[in-house]
Amino acid sequence: MDVNALVAFLIQNGRKWIIDQREFHYPHSIPLGGREIEILKMFYREATIERTRIRHVPKIENPSFYTDLARSGISIPLDFSQMAGITFVDTILLSDLYAHVQPRISLLFHEMVHVVQYGWLGVSEFTSQYVQGWAQNGFVYAEIPLEREAYELQKRFDSAPQNTFSVEEIVIKKWGII
Repeated sequence: MDVNALVAFLIQNGRKWIIDQREFHYPHSIPLGGREIEILKMFYREATIERTRIRHVPKIENPSFYTDLARSGISIPLDFSQMAGITFVDTILLSDLYAHVQPRISLLFHEMVHVVQYGWLGVSEFTSQYVQGWAQNGFVYAEIPLEREAYELQKRFDSAPQNTFSVEEIVIKKWGII
């Protein structure tokens, strides 16, 4: 499978996986806690905080379509089972395997950047931007523009949580939505 075919495959299957995962996990998720809301309301709109849901899972599962790739001799593109968190639209999964690695609020901050990105881009465009950004940047996870933005904002938050800023305004400006 050439790179263009792989990208097309991942975008198509990734969209379905995201939607399916959101629908599966959302009913078992919970809203943000009071202390988290107090902190995050300085950076996120109330509507974003209200729609964000959290679910703890033993580990984050890789997509089932990875078996199709393996049968074709293609190694796993991104191993999601090694991640501390992942966002499916408005539903954040937090892996129990990495609960001790970083402060929960820092991880939530990062994942909520993705909630905002999904909110503005939609599932289809988010998926396209994610996969294409990954491929265009040498298949390096840390260089995916959507991830780079989330990590940069997380770093800004972690370094000075008392200095508020609007994640929504930054995302809108970055992605040329307005």
